[in-house]
Amino acid sequence: MQIKKFKIPNSILYLLGLAVLLNILRIILFGNTSFIYILWNILLAFVPFFISSILILKTDKNNIIKPFFIIGFILWLIFLPNAPYVVTDFIHLGRIHAVPVMYDIFLLFTSAAAALLMGLYSLSHMEKMLLLKFSKKVTNILIAIIILFTSFGMYLGRFLRFNSWDLFISHNSIAFGIWNALSNPNNLMNIYTYTILFFIFIYVSYISFKDTPQS
Repeated sequence: MQIKKFKIPNSILYLLGLAVLLNILRIILFGNTSFIYILWNILLAFVPFFISSILILKTDKNNIIKPFFIIGFILWLIFLPNAPYVVTDFIHLGRIHAVPVMYDIFLLFTSAAAALLMGLYSLSHMEKMLLLKFSKKVTNILIAIIILFTSFGMYLGRFLRFNSWDLFISHNSIAFGIWNALSNPNNLMNIYTYTILFFIFIYVSYISFKDTPQS
């Protein structure tokens, strides 16, 4: 019997390598470390990919409802918004005048592409595992709900500045922040608009990803 091993697809490795290289060169060439946090964001985007990769190696139709999978799924869901979140870092483009905008475009695009691709692979892992337990129709609905949750998580991260680990160390602050945002009529339009926008972006990206032959 062939033993499954953890593997990072080459498409991710190439983009990760380029993103790291561009960030290092940015520091060397321009003496500016303002985008060093991008590397941290990429690392956070790697977390859900790592979790889903381990789960798919250890999960079959007989243990998908066991504690190992359930705990792993919860952790995966909490950290999943970090993958597409890197796309929103384009909001910082052009703010650092010491670095050519064109350089930062390539840096941010490469970083966002690497992070998003990890998220799409991770979603694909989870879909395969859910299909072990549920029908295709139910799984499609669950994936859509997961993407919606991820989209709202992106909103919480970008606009309310919450992090995934806040659920463990500051869950009261998150609950209070969400309640304040939802109870303020002036915020509802932004919440709905950006959550729906993020949802459409991720969903279409995932459908396109699944339609592309994987090596």
